[in-house]
Amino acid sequence: MTLTPEQFNILATKDDVKKEILESEERIREDINRVLTAVDGLAKKTENVETEQTANLGAHDRYEKRLTNIEGHLNLKPAI
Repeated sequence: MTLTPEQFNILATKDDVKKEILESEERIREDINRVLTAVDGLAKKTENVETEQTANLGAHDRYEKRLTNIEGHLNLKPAI
């Protein structure tokens, strides 16, 4: 079976295939970079939340200690 000139012109050359592969790899790299950037953002937000939670726990403990001290001075029973 022979090819018509139109069919022959549609055939991909080795260079065409290489170019497509390189473009595909570049798109994949860009997609991976976007995903990694999003993951980094989420990791940073998680770190911020954990830091805030630790600070809140420390403040809670300080207030609890102050209240216990005040209750002791006023001879109050601690609330349960």
